[in-house]
Amino acid sequence: MGMNGIEKTRTTAEASSWRELNKYLDLGWTLILSYIRHTNDTQEPRFVVGWQGESDPVRPELLDEWELNEIDKQKYR
Repeated sequence: MGMNGIEKTRTTAEASSWRELNKYLDLGWTLILSYIRHTNDTQEPRFVVGWQGESDPVRPELLDEWELNEIDKQKYR
């Protein structure tokens, strides 16, 4: 009997935005879970993705939170 669904997942990662999620999905990752993280008075989306391919996982090149904040600062100068 072959594995199907989540049993085929070899590794997982977490994306914190739609942009990150789409980068993972474009590379062949599968969305496993989505939830909302509550901190103070904010709500942040979180997405758990799984790599189910036979090869080593291909990870997207992502900017970290500090880099994204720096880009936002430069926009409004």
